[in-house]
Amino acid sequence: MAAIKVTLKRGLAGCPAPHRTIVAGMGLKKRESHKILPDTPATLGMIRKVDYLVEWERVDAPPPVGRAARKAKGTKAA
Repeated sequence: MAAIKVTLKRGLAGCPAPHRTIVAGMGLKKRESHKILPDTPATLGMIRKVDYLVEWERVDAPPPVGRAARKAKGTKAA
């Protein structure tokens, strides 16, 4: 499975509160911040809702490991 790199290109001032929540759910905080997210229908749906705020591209990086998987391994995220 591939991953998606999402970059916040516009500020959140003046956008609806649900869109701010979606952007926060993707882990983006400031302009030009970026995150690597798993390529899932849920992620693509979030991107579609706020497509006027973000840019995205598919990358060949491995998808990020979820929090539950990290807890099961007993390792701490860096």
